[in-house]
Amino acid sequence: MQKTSSINSSAVLADAAILSQEELKPGFFRLVLSAPELARRCQPGQFVQVRVSDGVAPLLPRPISIHGFDGEQGTLSLLYHVAGQGTGKLSRLAVGESLKIWGPLGNGWIMPENLTGGSKNLVSDSEVSDSQNFVGGSEKIPTDAPVDADKILPLFVAGGIGVAPLPPLAKAWRDLGAEAILLYGARSADQIVTADEFTAMGVDVRIATEDGSEGVTGRVTELLKDLNTGDKLPLLYVCGPKPMLKAVAQLADDQGWLCQVSLEERMCCGLGACLSCVCKTKTGDEKVGGKGWTHAKVCTDGPVFWSREVVWNG
Repeated sequence: MQKTSSINSSAVLADAAILSQEELKPGFFRLVLSAPELARRCQPGQFVQVRVSDGVAPLLPRPISIHGFDGEQGTLSLLYHVAGQGTGKLSRLAVGESLKIWGPLGNGWIMPENLTGGSKNLVSDSEVSDSQNFVGGSEKIPTDAPVDADKILPLFVAGGIGVAPLPPLAKAWRDLGAEAILLYGARSADQIVTADEFTAMGVDVRIATEDGSEGVTGRVTELLKDLNTGDKLPLLYVCGPKPMLKAVAQLADDQGWLCQVSLEERMCCGLGACLSCVCKTKTGDEKVGGKGWTHAKVCTDGPVFWSREVVWNG
């Protein structure tokens, strides 16, 4: 039986039954769980903390992006790559077993319906002081001006397992009838997973692999450099390794494109208490004697940030 208890206003603790556990490619797994109350609260881009053992090893839960959720069915799916003891143990759990999870945690991607909803949804309150130049390259849009979703080209940019939190967002844009593009990079073809999910949603999927085993030879940034965006303003949603995020953020900045990034940092609690996941974000106060940056918690202030908020060299 599903058991939940409140942790804070947005998250619940659940004993989630495993409905399916599938190895998509060597080391890459998709786990489907029954967690009705949690599934009803999910937003694209959020994550859950997964406790893979009732014992002391591993002691800490693992933060894993929400790959999909269905509030009516009461299910959510997690896509993960086996990278250590915790995810290794998770991969050996079978249908019928259960595990303790809590969430949904963190913020999420900016959603299509929020683009026309007011300034705070377009540029966050902590956006840097030169935000007048933030949008649209030569077409400067004030921060208090709404942007019509019809004028946006959603661009999903994924590196490896960074594809995990993007399908719910792609579904939201699909429901609007938007033409969207996924730029997906990995070291080799055996690390490309769930691309068919995006194709089924009508997303234009373009792949780059470093060894040339699938798609264009090279990194995902090569796909981005050659992109024709037409007369629309790209809005990039990016998740993957930090060097990739930094490179994509720089390209977006050079082009004057909107760009959000989902940061992946080591974290313990996921609730903003332990401070193990802090990163530096800009404040724009250096001109008035400030240091120009502050610490933000990826687990509660993120994991999604505007790319120009992040201090990439900090």
